Amino acid sequence: MKKIFFMVLVSVISLQAQWEVRGSMGLNIVSMPDLKDYLNTNFFIGNDRLSDFTPAVETGIEVGYQLEEHFQVACELSYEYNSFSYPVINSSFAYNLLQPSLLGYYTVNGKGYQFKFGGGIGPRFIFASEPSIYTTALLKYTSTGYGLVGKIDGITSLGGNYFAYIGVDLRYNNNGNLSDANGKEKINNVTNTVLSLNSVSAGLKVGVAVTF
Repeated sequence: MKKIFFMVLVSVISLQAQWEVRGSMGLNIVSMPDLKDYLNTNFFIGNDRLSDFTPAVETGIEVGYQLEEHFQVACELSYEYNSFSYPVINSSFAYNLLQPSLLGYYTVNGKGYQFKFGGGIGPRFIFASEPSIYTTALLKYTSTGYGLVGKIDGITSLGGNYFAYIGVDLRYNNNGNLSDANGKEKINNVTNTVLSLNSVSAGLKVGVAVTF
């Protein structure tokens, strides 16, 4: 009897459960105070100085599982990229930010649509580079940290199991201090402080989701 009950329970859970896979891309408005100060004090002058907020491109993929009628868990991997060119000395600075996150959502389900409200946390990985001022070598730096994200997402049916996706998010990333392959921290020589790419951002994303 217990075995039959267990099999029925598993069958019911399987029927109610639903997977969702989403791919998206969009634009973030990012504040990185330390990076702004580093670039402005070392390279940018006059009207070319960076503002407090800069745009950055982001792409992402997310896999979600509907545990209950109004609750979904998900894993997201997003990738943010930005680069800055110095107009005077023909040089640049670029960074790549990987943002895996474990998420939880409250879902509002309707016929052909779904809204999700939630957030999560995860590790953060920075890969940055800039040309050396003294040689032709490319200087590379990395850092690790953690991040928090809050999200509001919506999907609407395109037909079958395919959905159009739109979402907005707020992110706080404590990305840690940049260091090279030898563990030497990147120093802003003008301010004599360690360069950190901690950030706050707001983003708008669009994409496609598939459920099964």
